[in-house]
Amino acid sequence: MAIRNRNFGISLSILLLTAVVSGCSTPGSRQEPSRLRTAEESEYRRLLAEAQQLSFTLDFNQLRRAFVASPVYNPHGGVKLAGLPEAYGAVESAEFGECLKHVDRVLDSNYMSLEAHMIGVVCSGQAGDFEREDRHRYMVDGLMSSIESSGDGRTQDSAYQTISTSELRGFVRLKGLQVLDQDIVYDREGIYDKMHVRDPESGEEYPLFFDVSRQFARSVDNSEE
Repeated sequence: MAIRNRNFGISLSILLLTAVVSGCSTPGSRQEPSRLRTAEESEYRRLLAEAQQLSFTLDFNQLRRAFVASPVYNPHGGVKLAGLPEAYGAVESAEFGECLKHVDRVLDSNYMSLEAHMIGVVCSGQAGDFEREDRHRYMVDGLMSSIESSGDGRTQDSAYQTISTSELRGFVRLKGLQVLDQDIVYDREGIYDKMHVRDPESGEEYPLFFDVSRQFARSVDNSEE
């Protein structure tokens, strides 16, 4: 299966761009949330199985929503995932076999990591494992298209919807943009990560907005558990 026709290229130079993104309850009341979490995780696992089978009918918007609702969701994404810094380091040193081992470590914890799949495309291609390259590219294409369909990022009203720090960072890198400044802004509708970026090809500088409300909401939920 060949799916190497994404309208953007993933290259070593893009991966190496510097991005600054950096009460009491009764026993009965505990059971219902537990059932709900089980159902939410089951839905996520069902959709994830479709993704791992490279389903052409999978709705990535639905997959990302199910992931956020599931108990396995990590709002920080790749920031705290073991293996991701090492994967980037292996790309820099052109150790592509080692790179793929680190990518596997990340994906074992979070198969939804855009950054890990992004690195996986490069390293599997360089290693000549084109079947694996297709699997990573399938996830990159699906996740990127889902984010791109949520807005154009030019205003708060049309902000891109991202669900983790890692996803946001991977999106910016895949777009080939340089981050000059970053701030968190609020309005009555939500919470936004505002980035001032530069297109290195055209030299154009402009703000990009990312709606990170779901990420912040789950961070609060997790801290209260």
